[in-house]
Amino acid sequence: MEQAPAVPRNHPPAWARAFVAVFLTAFVACGLGAGELWPLTRWHLFSAVRQPIQVGWRAVTVDAAGRETPLPVGQLPLAYRGAPLLVGRFDKLTPAEQASLCDSLIAGVRSLGRNVLALRIYRVTKDESIRVGARAAPETVALRYTCAHGTVQAAGP
Repeated sequence: MEQAPAVPRNHPPAWARAFVAVFLTAFVACGLGAGELWPLTRWHLFSAVRQPIQVGWRAVTVDAAGRETPLPVGQLPLAYRGAPLLVGRFDKLTPAEQASLCDSLIAGVRSLGRNVLALRIYRVTKDESIRVGARAAPETVALRYTCAHGTVQAAGP
């Protein structure tokens, strides 16, 4: 006696339904609550109003000839990938923390085989409300700190 072929089910498996239920519950809970569990965020990056004047920080390395090179964060070991965040709050660190951060960043760049004598940290200001044609006006760059040989010297206000 022949058996009839199995009829395909029209319902997804139970594990898939459970996964979707848990995911949607987490999605709604994070959206309505204060949770910021990526990828279930409330999209603060895109929903926050940005001011016309943007202020940031830039770190560059200085070699023996005085040439400046951007801090190569993407080439540094994984432990250094948070360096831009630390440089961004450099002025809020204690002098000892500033010196330690500078020494660490210089050591990291030297580990790549580069000749680094110092690290300079610039304050970068960009006014998005001033336009030059279709583009924003050039940014203003001001040297704020120079780090070398375990010391940090402030260069501006």
